[in-house]
Amino acid sequence: MDFVHWPLVVVLASGPARSAAQPTPPQQAPGPQKKTIQVDPAALPVDLERIQKALADTPRLQFDASRRPVFRVEVFGEKPTIDDILGPDWAKGAVPHGTMTHQEFLNLVTPKDVQGYAAFSNEQAAAVATTSFLLQWTLQKAIQKFNETQDERARAAARQEVLDALKALEDARAKTRPK
Repeated sequence: MDFVHWPLVVVLASGPARSAAQPTPPQQAPGPQKKTIQVDPAALPVDLERIQKALADTPRLQFDASRRPVFRVEVFGEKPTIDDILGPDWAKGAVPHGTMTHQEFLNLVTPKDVQGYAAFSNEQAAAVATTSFLLQWTLQKAIQKFNETQDERARAAARQEVLDALKALEDARAKTRPK
């Protein structure tokens, strides 16, 4: 409710409605006398006695301009349960929340015999995995043999150098020996 309707609420809550043309009588102390307006109730589509009785009661809301307005709501009815709000099957699992994912689409349109290892069928995937393993093993062995061969050549070269040095030494001794 916005503040435009507050004057109407205050007028309705404060007491019986008065016409703008009627002068407002001076305030009197509340007493046992009640002033009633003579209206033909049969001509009106409402029950005037009920409205007058409701308006005559002390208003439940106290309006004070210095305080913030207070709004109260009275609800007649039962508190709804989660079953009333979401339905009886709310706890039975996930609800589809949108369109299918890309993987769900691929699973739907790809035959089962070609699903599996990326772009290969299951048979081709086994062949690729086997050849990859064998290639890696063969390559490791070749590298190991190459390293061993280099070491072997170095050892052979060192042996030959020692043998050449020994032969040169023997040749030098043979030249210096008397004959």
